[in-house]
Amino acid sequence: MLIRLLGPVEVERSGQSRPVRPPQVALALAALAWEAGRVVPVESLLARVWGDAVPSGARRTLHTVITRIRHDVLADDGAVVRRVGGYLLDVKESAVDVLRFRGLVKEATAAHDPAPPLGEALALWRGDPLTGLPGEWAERARHRMRDERKETQLRWARTVTGSDPAAATTALSPLAEEYPLDELLAAALIEALHACGRTAEALAHFARVRRTLAGELGVEPGTSLQQVHRMLLQSDAPPEPAHPVPLQLPVGLRHFVGRSAELAQLAAIGADDQPAGAAVCAISGPPGVGKSSVALRWAHLQRDRFPGGQLYADLSTVDPGDAAVVLPRFLAALGVPEAQVPSGHEAQVGLYRSLLAGRRVLVVLDNAHGAAQVRPLVATGPGCLTLVTSRSELSGLAVTAGAYLLHLDVMPSEDAYRLLAAWLGEARLAAEPAAAELIIRRCGRLPLALAIVAAQLSRRTDLPLAEVAADLEHTDSDLEPFAHSDPAIDLRRVFWRSYRELSAAGARLFRRLGQHPGPHLSLSAAASLAGLPVEHTRELTAHLSGANLVELRPPGRLYLHALLRVYAVEKGVNADSTAVRQAATRRLLDHCLHSAAAAGALCYPHRDRLPLEAPEPGAVVERFADHTEALRWYADESVALPALLAMATEAGLDRHAWQLACSFAEFMQRRGLWEETLRVHAVALPATRRLGDRLGEAHCRNNTARALVRLGRDGEAVEQFERAIELYKDLGEPALQAYVLLGLAGPLSRERPSRALGPTLRARELFLQAGDRVAAARALNNAGWLRAHEGEHEAALEECRRAQRILADLKCPDGEGHAWDSIAYILDVQGDTAGAVAGFERAAELFHGCDDLHPAAETLVRLGETHVRAGDPAAAADAWQRAADFYGALGNAQAEAVRERARALVTGR
Repeated sequence: MLIRLLGPVEVERSGQSRPVRPPQVALALAALAWEAGRVVPVESLLARVWGDAVPSGARRTLHTVITRIRHDVLADDGAVVRRVGGYLLDVKESAVDVLRFRGLVKEATAAHDPAPPLGEALALWRGDPLTGLPGEWAERARHRMRDERKETQLRWARTVTGSDPAAATTALSPLAEEYPLDELLAAALIEALHACGRTAEALAHFARVRRTLAGELGVEPGTSLQQVHRMLLQSDAPPEPAHPVPLQLPVGLRHFVGRSAELAQLAAIGADDQPAGAAVCAISGPPGVGKSSVALRWAHLQRDRFPGGQLYADLSTVDPGDAAVVLPRFLAALGVPEAQVPSGHEAQVGLYRSLLAGRRVLVVLDNAHGAAQVRPLVATGPGCLTLVTSRSELSGLAVTAGAYLLHLDVMPSEDAYRLLAAWLGEARLAAEPAAAELIIRRCGRLPLALAIVAAQLSRRTDLPLAEVAADLEHTDSDLEPFAHSDPAIDLRRVFWRSYRELSAAGARLFRRLGQHPGPHLSLSAAASLAGLPVEHTRELTAHLSGANLVELRPPGRLYLHALLRVYAVEKGVNADSTAVRQAATRRLLDHCLHSAAAAGALCYPHRDRLPLEAPEPGAVVERFADHTEALRWYADESVALPALLAMATEAGLDRHAWQLACSFAEFMQRRGLWEETLRVHAVALPATRRLGDRLGEAHCRNNTARALVRLGRDGEAVEQFERAIELYKDLGEPALQAYVLLGLAGPLSRERPSRALGPTLRARELFLQAGDRVAAARALNNAGWLRAHEGEHEAALEECRRAQRILADLKCPDGEGHAWDSIAYILDVQGDTAGAVAGFERAAELFHGCDDLHPAAETLVRLGETHVRAGDPAAAADAWQRAADFYGALGNAQAEAVRERARALVTGR
């Protein structure tokens, strides 16, 4: 299947094209296909289909339009998937002509011969994009694509001018008439005419463009057009004396794979169709990420673009503030005899720049320490390009030299696999795919680490990959597998070259960051580890980020590559005392514990708080603007929770361990993270036993039981609930005992609802005695739910409605959501479909509003079933798509099953 937008909107199958009608359907499909693979918000879709005048019923009409696209237009060749806030067209980029066009153009940028992919891209066009479709969005899209087509035609013509100038002239002539003020286009046509031997016509075209520019804009032709004109006038002049052409590039990597996007970005810098002048590009990234490899790969691919030659210098051995060693070498390579090299630095820089002024030269400055070292060596002549690699960001070059900054990250998994395959052969990897994947993961997708391991494996063809993967098992604590006799590629030495340039305070912070066990941490966590104020930590973190030892990502998270974390720990063990490291661990755990308490107070204000000890001096507690920020913090930190608990128990901080597990329990329960809940409480519960902390034990058993219920392990859950009840009873905690009774009612109700009614009513009584009106209302709703399942519908409805009113008055949205869900269920049983639909929708809205996605998904599943019984499959499919989106956001395996139910409804299966 191919969705065609570069002309009338059509869908092509087996060589046959079928128009998409009416315009609303065509616009909706075009809007989704334009961003295939990305979510298009509902508001954007409405605006693109209806413009500013969105009618009142547009949302419901949009559902119908989407259903028609799924069923009639795409059939089984693709899917429009409902996501939170919008829709996503789930097809490959190659299935949309606009995206295929752009992909081919990008491919051409890195290709040795760009003409074939550019020609293939242009062949996709069949007319004006989105032909005949109305609206502002369609018109903007047309303008954008017309410009992209023009640029592509220009690139193709310039590519083939040398081999087929007649074809280039044919392609460029109509474009030049359409865009009479485009000087780059005019220059290309003049060159093509001249190459065809039609120099008189070329001169005439220059004169015509010059008159047009003067008449309409009041300007003379720019540099590029004037240069072409001079070339015409001097075409019969004798050639200038030849000068030396330096060819200093080192040999590139034999096994280079991937980085196609980065190579394409580099190719756009200083390309022939860019404005005249010198270009500068600085490639930065963490140590070992392959900066030099990418630079040299691109430099070798683009050598023909720089007929004046290539200069190369490795600056790693040159003093950071000194270029005096390099300039004489470059001058000698450019043909300056040693006796004629000026003695002064400024004179050398002046001569260097003068020599480059008339040549197109590529200058590669590898492993630069900083911008000051690079500035004297930057090529300033028109058409020259300076390519710099550095572990530092070199943002100063962007300010002073207009440098383009390119940041390299670790390799994508598929490229890491291709790198191993290039060294070892596809067959060897295919024979042990799991071991290959494990090697990639344990190397952290860092190119240098992968290359070291691959080189060792290439010398031992008899060595199983699984054995090497096992040897790498402890790379989270040891860099020895990446040691090498050559210091240039020994991983520790590579990391050390970045570490040595840090300030003393920056080095201390780097060592402390290594103590955090998770993949990322907040600025406040970093400040707690360092025992420093947040603002001071922010400054030091920027220093580390500039050295590419830490990556800063929004919203305010610090990422440390796994292997760099190991190096940081090694340096910490060697440089810091045990007491210093233990104090940092205590501050970090205090930060996490008290921040979790602050987040819980915002997100779950009606839950009991844990009695916490005061945090250690230097521990920074997060401050949250609202519950959205608090929920984001919970989600970010929960990734590292198991490792934090292990860290606490290893440090002998058992109280921190169980309190951390309990502080995250409510968040994990509502996110459906039940297996994870069991894992962390399997660590927390023994910690309470070691402390003899019976309150902590009761909390842990209750949380464990709640997770077991959701996993269908009722027998185990009842045992844990009953032990927790005993503990709370002995401790004189009636309200906490009531919460456990409420949980116990769950597995009991699955045997027989009436068995659960007694514990539920007893829980309500205890809540009322304790003055907890919110919990008492929850228990009342639960009682109503149980009565409904016993057939007492009127009494059940009255109890659930009373609970809903109380919970709404007390501003408890998740509790009110459960009450509405109960009300909707009862109304559905009684045959009140409209009331049931409204109740389920209100429940889902409340759950979603407080980020309680799992019950929101369950409610939407029930809503879909109600729509099916009412004979409205389209509404049912929409409800199930939304449920699948929520399950998907949680990583829940039910997402695909629910989505398949929705697809089956739409396709009539």
